[in-house]
Parts: sequence; C-alpha cells; structure tokens
Amino acid sequence: MQVDVAIVGGGLTGLWTGRYLAALDPTLRIAVFERDYVGFGASGRNGGWVSSLFPVPASKVERIYGAQLADELLRALGETVDEIAQQVDQLHIACDFTKAGTLVLARDRVQWQRLRGEVKDVTTLLDARGTDRFLRARHVIGAAHEPQCATVQPARLVRGLADRLEEFGVRIYEGTNVSSIGDHALVANGHTVQAGAVVLATESYTAQFADWHRLVLPLYSMMVVTAPLSDAQYEAIGSPQLGLSFADERNLVIYGQITADRRIAFGGRGAPYGYGSVITPAPDRGRGMRRRLEQTLLELLPGLGGIEFSAFWGGTLGVTRDWFPRIDVDESAGVTKVYGYAGDGVAMTNLMGRLVAQGLVSPQKLPAMHAIFRRVPRVWEPEPLRYLGINAGLLMTQLVDIGEQRGVPVRFLDTLRRALIGQVG
Repeated sequence: MQVDVAIVGGGLTGLWTGRYLAALDPTLRIAVFERDYVGFGASGRNGGWVSSLFPVPASKVERIYGAQLADELLRALGETVDEIAQQVDQLHIACDFTKAGTLVLARDRVQWQRLRGEVKDVTTLLDARGTDRFLRARHVIGAAHEPQCATVQPARLVRGLADRLEEFGVRIYEGTNVSSIGDHALVANGHTVQAGAVVLATESYTAQFADWHRLVLPLYSMMVVTAPLSDAQYEAIGSPQLGLSFADERNLVIYGQITADRRIAFGGRGAPYGYGSVITPAPDRGRGMRRRLEQTLLELLPGLGGIEFSAFWGGTLGVTRDWFPRIDVDESAGVTKVYGYAGDGVAMTNLMGRLVAQGLVSPQKLPAMHAIFRRVPRVWEPEPLRYLGINAGLLMTQLVDIGEQRGVPVRFLDTLRRALIGQVG
C-alpha cells in the first residue's frame, strides 16, 4: 500500500489529525491503523472532560518560554473547547457535549490556599454557600468554577468522529498491528506500507515500541459509574447541572462528571505502575481501586447514600519525564510522534491534531507556541529505578494528601515525591 499519510493509533489524536489533514488538502491519501478498535485506549476510557487544562503549571511554562508563548498556549487551549463544540455540531456527532464548566473544591486549608493561587481571570471563586449552588459536597471550604470546560461521553465522541472520517475518504483499519516503523514506511499485519509521512499517535502505548520505550510512562487511571440517580439522591447533592464536571484540590487526582443520563462517572489515580511499562487489563492492575473510588465518591457526596455502582473500568495515560506533551518530529525519517497528555487529553488531542496536520501541509503557518511541544525529549530512568520511583511517588502523594488534611507539615515529603514523578521545577 502507498499513502500520503499513515497514522498509527485510532484514538482522538490520530482521528483529529486525519480530520484536519483531509480539510486542509482533500486530495491526500490518508490511512489510520489501529491495533484493536477506535477508542480502545485512553480516548474511549477517560472521564470525558473537554478542558483547557495543561499538565504543566502556567507559571513553569511562562518561566521557560516567556509570557507571550504561555499566554498564546492558554488562549489556544481555551479556544479548543469551543472548536470541539463546533466540530461536534458540524459533524453531527451524538456524544452528549455539554459546556457546564468545572467545579474544583477545596476541602482543607492547604487545598484552599493552593486553589486561590491557581485562579484565572475567568474563574469564579466561591465560598461554601456559593459552592452548594453548584454541587453539595462534604467539608467544603470553598471552590472555583471554571466556565471553559465541557463534558462528553468519550467513546461516542471517538467512534462518531471515526464514522465521519470514513465519509471523507480517510481509510481506517481496525485490528491491524503495526509492528515496526521505518523511514517513510511501516509494517502493518506483516505488510509494508509506504508513506510520505507517518504519524505515531499511540499515547501511553508508545512505550511498547522498543525504540521509544522510555519516552512515555503508562500511568493507570480507573473509573466507576453509578446507576441513574433517584430524584432524592439528585436533590441531596444539590440538583447539579447535567454535564457539570468536578474535582477537588488533592494531589492524587480525582475527577467526576454528572452525565447526561443523570449518573455520576467518577475516576482517579493510584493504581500501581507496572514493571517495564507493561500495560495489563485495568481490572487486573487496579485491584482494590473500585472500592477505593466508590468510598471516595460517597465520602465526597454523602447525599448519594445507597447508590448502586454499575460499572468499573480504566486504562493508561501517557506521562513524559517533565510532564510536557510532545510533538516529536524526525524530518529525515518522515515520522512525527505525538504523546504525553498526562490525563489532560480530550481537548489537547484536538489542538495537537491541528498542529500536526498544519505542520505536514503548510509548516510555515504554524503558530509560535508550537515550540512548547517541540522540546527535546527527556527519557525516564531504566528499570528498576522507574518502577521504584513511580510507585514510591504514588504512595507519597497519598501520604501528602493525608498530611495536608490533618494539618501536618509535609513540605519535604511533597518535594521528594515531586522529584520522583518528575514534577519539580
């Protein structure tokens, strides 16, 4: 087979890249190769937040790249939420897209101090009474409401996008294993595909290619979903707007949304990292996480007492050594690798897809902030250092949260755990 662009990975990054390539140049021959089925990875298993979040603090981005590029990035991320809304409408994708904002709760004094330091111009700070008007949670000091955030049913988004791409002439090959990638070529199910350009959009699964094993670390995130809330349960948590997303300021990330069918989809980190960056089925890797997530949600929203939980699932997200997402271009080989969203990827996939497509069709039109994603890659440490460091960092993160909640000084422990997981600086 010969194509102009071969895309490896049938998740949102690969599909958005195909969508914008086809829009920029309808004559391009584009093929997407997916080992399992579209949305098999993080694109179909995430919490459904379409947010302007970036995995690296804005202060660090500004310190490295200056205020102008940092502002351009933040503006682009915010605009991406609305770009996805337009694409969903234009492409008639039924994925429950709802722009209801996100609510970040502060439930102890340290969380409240941290939250106030992260407030953006468009964010509304709320006291406990004001928070109750959005969501009735336990032990809340205050909250921040960020309007530039939407929610979706993620599997419907990725599969709906795939359906539209095939109508545009983009060929999608599911059940197709790409075993190797070379100069302007790849091997798929034992057959050679010649390509003018190859885009590797495999996120955490990038670690399964031997040449790039240490570029990205697969970190697990798990989710539960409740049965539909009864009227009494819904009223007990404040009758929140459907589509509202929520979290709190703890260090070990949690995230939730009120779904269109009045369930709560709720997830969080904490499952151990697998030795050698192995990716195993989520229920096997996350033993104990289902009960932990259920308990956390009930502790956060006690009005849900008696609620039934109907499903549990999870998967891996990709984290780089410095937590910056990457567009890694090897011009001589014609290979572009895209990875490292660290869990903030639903909107980022769209932005990255647009940047990659623009870079392939007319690179002279790329925005200046593209440089933020072109940082020289740093690799993770070899095993067993990676295994020991990451799992120790996860444990320390839990201890830091406990210490902050109890008012115990944890600054040294917090600094150490940030160094282990790559968040220092």
